[in-house]
Amino acid sequence: MSQPGWYPDPYGTGSLRWWDGRTWTDRLNPEPDRPPRPRTSEQGYRQQPEQYAGYGGQPSWGGPAAVQGVAATVHGLRLHADEQGVAYGQAALAWPHVEWVAYWAAQIPAGSGQAPGTRWIFQAGRYPFHGGPRVEVVIEAGGTVEPETVWGRLIQLCQACAEPRLVAELAGRVRAGESVDVAQGLTVHPGGVRGNRVSLSWTSISGAVVDGGRVWIRQASSPSPVLYVPQQNPNAVLIPALLSALKG
Repeated sequence: MSQPGWYPDPYGTGSLRWWDGRTWTDRLNPEPDRPPRPRTSEQGYRQQPEQYAGYGGQPSWGGPAAVQGVAATVHGLRLHADEQGVAYGQAALAWPHVEWVAYWAAQIPAGSGQAPGTRWIFQAGRYPFHGGPRVEVVIEAGGTVEPETVWGRLIQLCQACAEPRLVAELAGRVRAGESVDVAQGLTVHPGGVRGNRVSLSWTSISGAVVDGGRVWIRQASSPSPVLYVPQQNPNAVLIPALLSALKG
């Protein structure tokens, strides 16, 4: 079973959230201040525009890292990630080329003599909803790595190096008058959002939260969420920040 402790919040708050060994709790703990992110060279990306050129070696930044990198072996394949990109086995992507992300903790039920457990999943890719190239890492307890630590660092890197750009790009398209399909089930448009036969204007939306494997959109006039998207859908984890950016 996974060890209880404080880990990077998979729900995108930027804080630490307490994992009790079986599930995420409501307890949050602000992270300590981070050092400024150093500048990195783009030369490797020009040489290999579809892949992460630094994969497999030492972190490429100079000086202290703003987010700790990852170097591990998962299911017999080499996993390496830092502020330039992420690579796992033969799949590799630079953060500037990532167009969708997804990460979630899936509960594994007991069965066939197997004890219940948790599967930690991280995905990043291009061309959402169209089967483009992607990096997918699935970690389970019982291997040679601590799943929460590796998974948490991947999320931290993604939140620092990819998500702000993705949110800004999606918000810019909506502000320009475009209707954008986010998370394959939610359309965000200049007037608000719609999905699953529910349509909400910006004035009626109070925000969004991630809970129980779903991203819930809350209505200002009701304490109960009225619309949700599965957390594992591409870019579903961006919805709270995207709605906040557009409502602000």
